[in-house]
Amino acid sequence: MKFRSKTWKVVLTIDEALEQFCDSKEDCDYCEIREPVQQYKGTKRPCYEYTRANPYEAARLMGYEVVEDDHIPQAEKKEETNMGKPRICEVLGVEVNQNFQFNDFPFDECKVYFVGTDGEIINAKGGSVTGGELCYIINNPDRIIHKPRWTEQEVERAKAIKVLYPEADHLDECDPQIKVLNTEFVIATLDNALFTSLRPGETIKLDEIIGGAE
Repeated sequence: MKFRSKTWKVVLTIDEALEQFCDSKEDCDYCEIREPVQQYKGTKRPCYEYTRANPYEAARLMGYEVVEDDHIPQAEKKEETNMGKPRICEVLGVEVNQNFQFNDFPFDECKVYFVGTDGEIINAKGGSVTGGELCYIINNPDRIIHKPRWTEQEVERAKAIKVLYPEADHLDECDPQIKVLNTEFVIATLDNALFTSLRPGETIKLDEIIGGAE
């Protein structure tokens, strides 16, 4: 199931349509789905939960029309398949898994976020992302501070691991330590303070870290 814009005739996933809709609003007080979303207030992402549970009603309120997958033209399906990253990345001007932050965030202290492979905006430190934060992020992409995914020190440490353990392939964050693995087994363990950019439970190839400095 997809949403089609009545104006541009562009086919979007439900999440992409919601992101585009939010991007068109100055704030949540003037949102057409503000009232029905209240029934999902206790969930992690109420707007997304409401839209997924009530696609036809949500599409009508947001100015879209629902298109079943078997009614999407093949050319549009091919274009969607060839998209290299979630649309929200294009809106924000970031890459998937690239950390970014705001220096004037109005709600509390400065926070670091990233966009996951499924297009979800995630708190890099593991906390929840509120609806207010999502609205601010989407409506103020020009205020984003881009951060390298890996620090120069982490890149150098990854290179050193490859020298010490030529067969080393990837790191696995397992608090309070990081496991160094080849393609099958653990070959060493490290203090997780050596790679603070690793997210809880994340597994990453050493080659990605070595090539990840900006």
